[in-house]
Amino acid sequence: DPHRRQVPMQKTVDKIAVIICAYTMDRWSDLIAAVESVESQTLAPEQIIVVVDHNPDLLERVRLRFPTVTAVPNNEIPGLSGARNSGIAAASGEIVAFLDDDAVAAPKWLENLTAEYCDSNTMAAGGAIEPSWQEGRPPWFPEEFNWVVGCTYRGMPESAAHVRNLIGANMSFRGSVFADIGGFRNEM
Repeated sequence: DPHRRQVPMQKTVDKIAVIICAYTMDRWSDLIAAVESVESQTLAPEQIIVVVDHNPDLLERVRLRFPTVTAVPNNEIPGLSGARNSGIAAASGEIVAFLDDDAVAAPKWLENLTAEYCDSNTMAAGGAIEPSWQEGRPPWFPEEFNWVVGCTYRGMPESAAHVRNLIGANMSFRGSVFADIGGFRNEM
């Protein structure tokens, strides 16, 4: 088709950093599952960074349990934006991906995310987040409300598409984006 837009291609991504932010011991088993899901990816990340938000006991526990993971404190104001920015400061990846501490990545998560970066115009990419209900989805809770629990909701694109906002539990950016615009705003 002569009207089809030509997509500039680039080489594959060599360095991927994954940042997981944590703040409480109450989610320790969730954090273990999150880190282990990243460690078992079909496309291994260059770095796994766990940022601990102003909780020295949790930071020490992460360092002891995961000696091959980079565990760093949040050096900014308390909260998710400061923690993410502290992780970005420790990251050296061409792609910086974020996974929540209570999320588990599918085995091909990084492989699927980074495939989007073959288009040199792609600055960010994300994917679906499915809720894991402890006792099944409540019958009164429609899929349109999944956004309330930070998950993909009915009405979002079901295939690759431009979106206004990525869901933070599963998002990635070119590392150069942060050099250009800075980090996450602490006002959020």
